[in-house]
Amino acid sequence: MNEEQLISWVRKCIQPIGPISTRPIMQGQAIYLEGVLFAYVAGEQLWFRTDDESDLVWDAAGSEWLRGAKKDGTPTYEPYRSAPESAYTDEKEMRKWAKQGMAAGRRGKTKL
Repeated sequence: MNEEQLISWVRKCIQPIGPISTRPIMQGQAIYLEGVLFAYVAGEQLWFRTDDESDLVWDAAGSEWLRGAKKDGTPTYEPYRSAPESAYTDEKEMRKWAKQGMAAGRRGKTKL
């Protein structure tokens, strides 16, 4: 799925919870629900918000960290994890992972 298709898929899956909104940011789209930034789409990849409290859940799912780099090239890890493959094909799974992202988003400060 490309970026537009991914956002459409997220919108469809999350609709039972509530409407999402998006905003262009960096090289992708930030995704909000109830004003909370909970996910980020860049290209063909969906990333969900994470924090110390939810990291073990994402680790168990095999989710990768969103990586960046400082101006000097030093790698950084952003508070976002890759969506598990099941989130791309199963609406219930998408909602499950989105709820994890929402919970982390509510606990943390907005970043992206």
